[in-house]
This record gives sequence, C-alpha cells and structure tokens, in this order.
Amino acid sequence: MQRIRKGLYLLESARVVNCYLIEGPYGLTLFDAGQPLSAPGLIEELENNGFGFKDVDQIVLSHAHFDHSGGARGLLERRRIKVYAHPDDIPAIQGKGRVPRGWIMRLRELLLRLKCPYKPVDNVIPIEQGETLRCLPQWQVLRAPGHTAGSIALYHPTDKVLLCGDALNNREGRLRAPAERNCEDAVLARETVRRLGILDLEVLGCGHGPVIRTSAGLRVQEIVSALT
Repeated sequence: MQRIRKGLYLLESARVVNCYLIEGPYGLTLFDAGQPLSAPGLIEELENNGFGFKDVDQIVLSHAHFDHSGGARGLLERRRIKVYAHPDDIPAIQGKGRVPRGWIMRLRELLLRLKCPYKPVDNVIPIEQGETLRCLPQWQVLRAPGHTAGSIALYHPTDKVLLCGDALNNREGRLRAPAERNCEDAVLARETVRRLGILDLEVLGCGHGPVIRTSAGLRVQEIVSALT
C-alpha cells in the first residue's frame, strides 16, 4: 500500500490494476475492485496496513471492464457493501450485457476470463455526475465516457486530486489517452481527456501505472495539446 496523501492510498495487490482506498468521515471507500481473484489480496493488504475490511462502506467502480470490476463480487461474498457505478455500465457489471470495444480487447478479455472466471454483481446503485456519495462528501463524481459509455472519475477540488480509471493511463510512467482500439467511442474518449485537462490538478491516479504526485494538470494539458 502506498500513501498518496492524507486519507488516500494506492492498493497494490491487484497488480496490473490500480485500486484506491479513500478515508471519509463515515467510512472507507474503494475506487475499483481489481480482477476476479483480487478480493483476498485486497482484504489482506487492508488489514496488514491497519485498516479493517469491516470499515469499507462502499465500492465505486470506474467502469465495467472486468479488470476493474471483477473483484467486487469476491468482496461482497465476504460482506455486504454498497456498489456504485454509472447506469450505462451497470448491465455489463451485472452480467446482462457487454461493453462494446475492439476485437483485440474482446479476445484479451475472453482469455483472461477463462483463467479468472468473472462473477457478476447483482445489486449496483446508479451514480451520475453531480451526485454526492455519503462517505465522500468532498469528492465529485465526474462523467468520463469514451473508454466505456459509463466510465466515471472522482475529483477532489480542494486537494486537486483526480482518480480517473482508464480515461487516462500512465503505464511505464508515460501518460497517455486510451488507445482507439480500447475505446467504445474514441471521439468521446478524446473529448473526455480535453475536459479533464481543464481541471485544477496536482495529483492524478490512473487505473494503470504510477500515480502522478505533482503537476498532474500540466501533464494532462500536454496530452490535450497532442490531441489537437
């Protein structure tokens, strides 16, 4: 576990996918839940760092892709927790639909699901931009569509922190917009990046790659400039 700022931590046990722990006034929140077999490791990581799984009140899913939402079912099998996602991605999270995307991502997901069977989550609470989550009163829910139709981000305007899921990625320390082949709507994904570039940012936590801890806004603006 890495401490990013007071009350915000990066969970590392999901390996290639970043999950984040946020301390709020009324409990703990997980932003993303990792892959289908991530739950035991996440719980162990929490408890090894002084947090109790019993204090996790809610899970917010950035989007429906199984490497971010797949671990939710395993966590729910151990304890009832509220799960939030955007309405456009809820059917896929519930196993009632799939998120359209390029054939490369479809093949990759098929192979990984054969290795790590995905169990859908039945009860998912819809969350829209502008709504406030009880456990995170200082965080804003932002729409970030393109990678999937229902991708969302969490933004803390006072601390200038953005958790963006796969709206951006920082694999190998290189900040990039999602590749067109990995997007449901590449045009919309680029527009999302432009909107994120307007935010006052210091810290950026993507779904993949190291956390950007300083001058994140300038880094995002460089991506925006490259898009135009």
